[in-house]
Amino acid sequence: MRCLKTIPLAVFALVPLLNAPQIAAQAEGSKAPLPEDRATGAEAIDKDEIREWLTVLTSEEFGGRGTGQDGYRLAAEYVRAHFDQLGLLPGAGDGKYFQPVPWTSSTPDPDKTRIEIMKGNRAAIVISAREGLRGTAMANSEQSGELVLVRAADGERVTEVDLEGKLVLVDATSGLPEGGGRRARSRAMNSLSQEIRKAGGQVLAFVNDEVYAETGPMSSRSAPGGGRGGRVARGRSMRPSQLLISSLSMNGILQAANLSAEAIEKADGPVISLGGLTARCTVDITTGEAPAFNVLGILPGSDPKLRDEFVAVGCHLDHLGRRGKTFYPGADDDGSGSVGLMAIAQAFAKNENRPRRSIIFMAFCGEENGLRGSRFLAENSPVPLESIVAELQIDMIGRNEETADEKAEDNVNSVHLVGTEKLSSDLHELCIRLNEERAGLDFEYDEEDVFYRSDHFSFAAEGIPIAFFFTGFHPDYHRPTDTVEKINFDKLARIATYVYDLAYELAEQEARPLVDADRWQKMERKGRQSPVAPTRDK
Repeated sequence: MRCLKTIPLAVFALVPLLNAPQIAAQAEGSKAPLPEDRATGAEAIDKDEIREWLTVLTSEEFGGRGTGQDGYRLAAEYVRAHFDQLGLLPGAGDGKYFQPVPWTSSTPDPDKTRIEIMKGNRAAIVISAREGLRGTAMANSEQSGELVLVRAADGERVTEVDLEGKLVLVDATSGLPEGGGRRARSRAMNSLSQEIRKAGGQVLAFVNDEVYAETGPMSSRSAPGGGRGGRVARGRSMRPSQLLISSLSMNGILQAANLSAEAIEKADGPVISLGGLTARCTVDITTGEAPAFNVLGILPGSDPKLRDEFVAVGCHLDHLGRRGKTFYPGADDDGSGSVGLMAIAQAFAKNENRPRRSIIFMAFCGEENGLRGSRFLAENSPVPLESIVAELQIDMIGRNEETADEKAEDNVNSVHLVGTEKLSSDLHELCIRLNEERAGLDFEYDEEDVFYRSDHFSFAAEGIPIAFFFTGFHPDYHRPTDTVEKINFDKLARIATYVYDLAYELAEQEARPLVDADRWQKMERKGRQSPVAPTRDK
C-alpha cells in the first residue's frame, strides 16, 4: 500500500466533472418523477458514474478501507475531493472536511520483536518478526521461562496440570475446528489461550501452517484511541499477543530438544517437556497516530430562518481493510452506501434550487469497530445536535437480500426500512408517503435487530429522528467476495434517488419531525434522559 502522496493523480481523476452523463429524473422502476423543485438534481444520479466510483473505492489500491490503515486515508481523500469539487462547504470546522477521530497504530520492530529459544546459556533458535514470526502484538512486553509443548487436541486437559511460570508452544497442526473458517479457528485459539492462563502459563506461539499462511508477516495494527475508544484500545493492549510460527520452525525446536515428531505423537499427557529448553519472547512496539477521519461536507440552505437546521445523510466509509494477506473490498458493506452518499451530494449540488434547510453529508470511519466515528461525532458535533432535524443512514444498499429462506431474485425491489418507528411517527409516515407516491420500492420491516448495528444509532441515542435503509444480508457479507460486479447498480441508484427526495423534503418542509415521547421512553440504550429533538406527547 503506497501512501497518499505517491498515488497517481489518475486515480482521483475518476471523480467525475459536473458535466458527467445524466439519466432521467424519474428513476427506472419508480412510480412517478420527482417534483420540479428537485428534478434537475435527480438527473445527476447516474448508475454508470456510481459504478466508476465504487470500482475505485473497492480496488486493491484502497485495501478494503480499514480504519487506521493507509487505504482508509485514500478513501477519505477520495470523498473529500468529491465534496470539494461539488462546492460543498467543509463541515468539520476550521475550514476542514476531515474530523479526526483518535486512533493509534502499533508497529512492531521487525528485529527486536522475536522469540529466542535458549539451550543452556546460548540462543539455539531465533525467530523474528522480520523472518518467521507472524501474528498480532498489541503492546510492548518481555517474558521468559521454561518452554513446554501443548497439543491443541489436548486443550481440555490443560487445566489438569500446573503451568505456573512456563511458556507454552501450542501444536495446533490438529485440534482446531475444520469448519467455520478463520473466525472459528481464532475463537478456538483464544479459548485455548484462556485455559492455559488459568493453569498459570503463558502462550508463546501457535503452530498451524494454514493460519500462518493466511496471517502474513507482522505489520502495523490499529485501534481506537482516546475517549470511550481509548478504553477499548487499552483493553486490547492488555491482551496477550497471539503469535504464530510455522511447522518448519517447530521442527527446529524439536531438534534442539532432541525430540522427534514420532516421540511427540506417542507422548502421554497434555503437556510435553522440551528437554530443558527455555524461551525469551520480546515484543517491541512503536505507537503513533493512525488515519481515522469522518469526512463532512455541507450544502447551505436557502432560507435565512431555517439554514441553521440540518438534514444529515450518512454512510460508513470504512470496511475491514487488510487482514494478513487478504483484503476485503466491501463493495456492498458499505461501498454501496458511500457511493450512494456521493451521488446524493452531487444531486443536491447540481439541483437548480437549494432547499430551505442545510444538508450535512457524513462519511464515518470506525463503524466496523463499534460505531466509533459516528459516536465521536455525536460527542463532538461540529453543528449543534439539536439543529439536526433527522439523520438518514445508507448502509449496504447495493444487493438483493439472499438468505437460507430467500432468493436474491425475489428481492430485486426490496429494501429494509429500519428504526423509523422507534422514535418518530412523523418521519416514518413521510418515508412511507414518498415511497408510495414516487419511488415504488418494496419496504420490509423484518430487520429491526440491526437497529443498533449501524451509525444511525449514534444519533438515535441522542434523540434525533433517524431512518436506516438497508437491502439485507447475503453470503458475501464480511467476506473477500463482497466485490463490485455483484452490485445491483439500478437498485442502488433508485435508493439514492429516493433518499435524495426524502432529504430534500425534510429540508424544505416547514415543520421538522418530532420525537414521540412514548416511543423515546421505550427505546433501549439511550444516551440521555431527554431527546435533543422536540417531542410530542401522546
